[in-house]
Amino acid sequence: MTYFTCFFLDNEKDIIVSIYKDLGDLYYVLSTPNYSTGNLIRNLSATCNLPLSQDENGMLIIKGQVPCYVNAANEEVYIFRLGDIEVADIYPDGRVSVKALIPAIAKTLMSQTKNYQLDLSKTIFKSYVPRNLKFRGDLHTHMNGNLKADVMIALGIYHQIRYPLYYVKKLGLELTPSQWDKVNAQRKKVERQFITSPLQGKYLDRKINDNTFINFADLILNNLDNAEMNIVKIRGSLAVIKDGQAVFTNLEKVYLYRYVFAKGRESEDKIRIDSVGQIPDADVRNALVQMLRDGENPDYKNNTIFQDKLLWIARGYKAQGVDYAEISDTTLVKKYESIEMLRQVHEIMPKIYQETGVMIRFLAAIRRIPLTIVKDAITPSDYLEQNLEVLKATALDPYVAGCDFVGEEINDIITLKPAFKEIVKIASKDESFVIRVHAGENDSQKDNIAHSIACVKDSLAPGQKMPRMRLGHGLYTYSPKSNKGREVLKQLKDNDIVLEFQLTSNVRLNNLNSLKNHPLKEYLKQGIRCVQGTDGAALYGTTSLDEELSLKTLLDLSDDEVKLMKDAESQIIEESRKAYSDKKAAFNELLKGRDMEEVLLEKMKTVKLKKRMPRSKELLDTNKELKDMINEITWDRFPIVLLGGSFNSENRSTRVTNEGQRQLDELLDYLSPDEVCFVIGHKLSGYEKYLLEHNSKGFRIYAVVPALMGKKEIERFKKLGIEIRVSTEAQGMGIYKSFNYEIFERRPSMVVAFDGNSAAANLIQEAKNGKGKSAIFVWSHSKTLQNKAKSLHGYVYSFDEDNKLTGQLKSLQDKLLISGR
Repeated sequence: MTYFTCFFLDNEKDIIVSIYKDLGDLYYVLSTPNYSTGNLIRNLSATCNLPLSQDENGMLIIKGQVPCYVNAANEEVYIFRLGDIEVADIYPDGRVSVKALIPAIAKTLMSQTKNYQLDLSKTIFKSYVPRNLKFRGDLHTHMNGNLKADVMIALGIYHQIRYPLYYVKKLGLELTPSQWDKVNAQRKKVERQFITSPLQGKYLDRKINDNTFINFADLILNNLDNAEMNIVKIRGSLAVIKDGQAVFTNLEKVYLYRYVFAKGRESEDKIRIDSVGQIPDADVRNALVQMLRDGENPDYKNNTIFQDKLLWIARGYKAQGVDYAEISDTTLVKKYESIEMLRQVHEIMPKIYQETGVMIRFLAAIRRIPLTIVKDAITPSDYLEQNLEVLKATALDPYVAGCDFVGEEINDIITLKPAFKEIVKIASKDESFVIRVHAGENDSQKDNIAHSIACVKDSLAPGQKMPRMRLGHGLYTYSPKSNKGREVLKQLKDNDIVLEFQLTSNVRLNNLNSLKNHPLKEYLKQGIRCVQGTDGAALYGTTSLDEELSLKTLLDLSDDEVKLMKDAESQIIEESRKAYSDKKAAFNELLKGRDMEEVLLEKMKTVKLKKRMPRSKELLDTNKELKDMINEITWDRFPIVLLGGSFNSENRSTRVTNEGQRQLDELLDYLSPDEVCFVIGHKLSGYEKYLLEHNSKGFRIYAVVPALMGKKEIERFKKLGIEIRVSTEAQGMGIYKSFNYEIFERRPSMVVAFDGNSAAANLIQEAKNGKGKSAIFVWSHSKTLQNKAKSLHGYVYSFDEDNKLTGQLKSLQDKLLISGR
């Protein structure tokens, strides 16, 4: 058999169908090389009722023959099916017409469980929708999450960006001997600049490697023997993890990989861009060929990386049938960067619109909490005031549709109420100004939808009407049958709040583990306007069409319900286009021929927010206050993470049951303090408190605590005298990230989870994803955590009165490398 062609069953090129020819017959080999557990292909074979086999490298594959048919035009066509679904037509000349795809949601759910539950009809989707129901907007997305990885790679080659040595090593990229010689010589020069640095060991190595670069065009074009595998590895780094659900930490890391391209700086050591035709990946190659053509186009030849990014975002939207998008970007609240961004937008967007017909506008994004993933970044204490000062000016620009509160939802939005007062003042002068809040994305802050509305309503001046307001995600609030839930529905409807839904990102970021109770249908039934977004489609391997198909198919939406969403979207787009025209005229009148920078700087007025926190609730630096109690988690004992008190939403406490106490007593009795230690959270409540009060055998106990805590909390820890680890996160709901860094990524461990909300579910997912391997036990009476456990079937053990924790431990003792008494 000889190789004939190949195609992919998903947007991320993870499910590959390779076609081989033998005389007049075609045969296929389906493989999933980017997935190490084998779950994806096992579940796919079971769903499609197809046998598995292995290739010469021991990799699981599905193989078979593609039957040939003759159509009405007397043409031969080979039809590739999975189950009873026609997936692709393959023609003798090598053309492939793909008619159905596996959406990112199904791919994620298949990859992280050993017992996939969805049937074939909800696993493989026909890739079309009725024209009158097709969504034409992307009203919830983020600047650096839109571009497909292949386009970003092509941009990196075209603009010859600097690619850090750190990522070359992190991804295991292959360089030629001469490339290694050159980059290592540069590294020696960089190393000399850090001779007085206080950094040591891996931290110093990281800093040096971050500042040592190779020309990305050189890396690919002068290294064609390794280009195929290098592109696969780089592509994988530009999307969230493959083998299962991710958490917010993973998303932040992906953004760092993407920033290398999206915010790239051009290399000083340029090369000739040739050998383009030899790039092995067709999509990268075709995009780069078009970029070279654009370089000869007077409209685009002087484009910056940012302008090319906008051009290719618009082209991507055009290909998806989307003609209006609003993109969140934090650049628009940074003083000088915002002005430079808008200058480039005004220069390029008319040309982009002329080519594509796609209108792109922006929401100025304000972080609800400071970013912690960038270790050297220092966020000033008055960052909100600085953001609002800039927003007062950038909000005047016609390309700025409004603002957005972004970031992981681990704090109550009510703490930012003073900022809303300033934003509502902006909206009072511009009735088209959109106030968008990321709220209800996870279940840790069920008041956030109601509190977001209250923050705006309570900030209105006398007689001021409610501004245009949208809530991103809107998954979690109180039950609509409860008094609180009914009041939320009333506030949403009375104030004409729009809810935005992004199903794929909810699943891939571990915020949605069951589709059964999704609230969208109820909101539509109540007459609340709902629309779709992608949340940065390329991050999650989706598209606007995939999102629509997923919403309709997985949530069983009727055509009438989809029509309600389509009508809401159309109304918003019409209003937004008019707003752009009106603001453009007003902005031109404001400038009156003056330079944009001069005018906008004049409009940036100092903002002073009223500090709401009384002295009694001021937060202290935990590292400073508890410095004598900070100790590294010992390496001579096996760590057991106990969840049951610290990882609930703020207004919910864990109820300790008699049976739960018995299970924990038996565990403490069975284990040896010489063999294991316990790690708990910061609240010292629930089962964690019970552990502290019943530690008669003297187990070493560590508490992971946030970087900022109140005085009473500090004093409580001082009295207990237990050892602590201080998280980089200031918010209690974010400390799950430190468990990952301290334990799951570094060493074997065990998790015993009695109770918790989204933070606990994130910790469990981190334990499953971690390199150190963790045995995870979940209390079967915890409804929330059981949803998480079911999504990780085969990786989580449930325990209760019938399946004792200690009984399961004894049977797994050798596997866990711990011993009892």
